[in-house]
Amino acid sequence: MAEIVLGVLLAVALAAAAILGARYALLKRSLRQADRELGEIVGHLEDNRIVRLPSPDADLEALLGTVNRALAGIRGQAAAYARHEAELKAQIEHVSHDLRTPLTSIRGYLALVDDAALDADAREALGTVRRKAASLERLVARFYELSRLQGEDAPLELGPVDVGRMLRESVAEQYRLLADRGLDVRLDVPEHAVMACANGEAVERVLANLLHNAGKYARTALEASAAEGAPAAGSCVVLVLANDADALGEDAVARLFQPFFMADASRAREGSGLGLAIARHLLERMGGSIEARLEDRDGAPWLVFRIALPAA
Repeated sequence: MAEIVLGVLLAVALAAAAILGARYALLKRSLRQADRELGEIVGHLEDNRIVRLPSPDADLEALLGTVNRALAGIRGQAAAYARHEAELKAQIEHVSHDLRTPLTSIRGYLALVDDAALDADAREALGTVRRKAASLERLVARFYELSRLQGEDAPLELGPVDVGRMLRESVAEQYRLLADRGLDVRLDVPEHAVMACANGEAVERVLANLLHNAGKYARTALEASAAEGAPAAGSCVVLVLANDADALGEDAVARLFQPFFMADASRAREGSGLGLAIARHLLERMGGSIEARLEDRDGAPWLVFRIALPAA
């Protein structure tokens, strides 16, 4: 009799263990599937999906309900942020546009003032007002350009562009600025065309901003080069602009492409901190990239900008 009872108990225990094992395996499978779904949802929050449990379990369903409510809150915050950012960009663009007309009028009236009728002090004051008005007009124009670039989703019209020729021409156009700073300019561009798939006007704007930046902050020298990228780097062309600079920290270099950031505000009173941000946006819209890094050359710090564009 005792053996029969023990046999029954053993059978019950084995059945219970089998049921618990199956239940445990089912829960693990459900958790793995829920984890995969959650990972996919986090990567694509805009899809408005929720995490579902393939097998019913009250406790896990309660947990996933909390997770789904958290996801809904995150989506709501993201949508509100996107609306606020779009409204802010539109307001900035409108304000910038509204400022441009009166500034143009102010500069026009300043140009009509007869300098010869003024004494030396008045002429000096007028010159200061003209410079400040021109600086403000440039700032508003760049502010407007950056807000417009950030708000545009349509890609730029791309085509074959000889960026080597454009680099030579850009350096020539900025020669007076560079010569006034007493810079030793070294240009290394192949005689043959260096063709990129890009937008000519955008490349011209990028180079102008970088050369203007170098003209303000380079100490003694500027190097500019164009070449086809190494095969290991993919099919691309590379432009490099480098200049010796005053001591810069890695933190400052990492922030150079942020709007309004100026590594040395005391020397950049006439600057806006927008030129490099505009250059980055233009390059990204062309499928390119730009990075900045510090190099030590014979004990002197050099700031190096490397531009990569798809080859044509």
